[in-house]
Amino acid sequence: MSAQRAGDVPTGLTIGQVLQQLRIQFPDLSSSKLRFWGESGLVNPVRLASGYRSYTAADVERLRMILFLQRDYFMPLKEIELVLGDIDAGKTPTLPGGATLSIDSILSLEVRFTRNEMLKTSGATKSLLDDAVSMSLLPAAEIYTEDALKTLTALVELQKAGIEPRHLRGLRLQAEKDADIVHSAVLPIVKSASRVSKEKAVDVARDLAQNLEQVRIAVLMRSIEDLIG
Repeated sequence: MSAQRAGDVPTGLTIGQVLQQLRIQFPDLSSSKLRFWGESGLVNPVRLASGYRSYTAADVERLRMILFLQRDYFMPLKEIELVLGDIDAGKTPTLPGGATLSIDSILSLEVRFTRNEMLKTSGATKSLLDDAVSMSLLPAAEIYTEDALKTLTALVELQKAGIEPRHLRGLRLQAEKDADIVHSAVLPIVKSASRVSKEKAVDVARDLAQNLEQVRIAVLMRSIEDLIG
């Protein structure tokens, strides 16, 4: 629950000012998501007598950390809560893959890439990027996110093994079918009258997607082992 204050003069940032700061790195951030996290206790801005929230610099960095963990590590909120708990206890959390979390690493992230930067950083050719876009594996855009860079880098490695974007049409189609399954599962949440229902649905969907990916990998590897004999 957000902290309360009897006065009505903000000493920190408004929710709009927080959005201005964080949308530079996280353009999909919304005010409803910030409110949801405040109500969930992930961050505790001061609540003024008027009902408005007032965010400190520490609140903003905590939000940046949450967004970073969601975007780069696909962590659901229940896991992020554990990471934040470790930080609050003075510990240094270890993230998936063995990396340790530090504010400096978050602040120094390059999170937006032009097409040329995507090609240079990933080692991809222009034709590979164009093929990935034509197969809807990547969006048609001039500016890309770090997640898109990771996808393109993976496509570079697949291409080295002779696997081209056109070979992944079935993967894309299956992903679209899986999206329909997950959407049906979270639809009751989406239809809720709560103003934060959409953000909650996205978080639940992320959990479900991770579970689907685990099952997909297991089934895929079993099939490959059968083929290899």
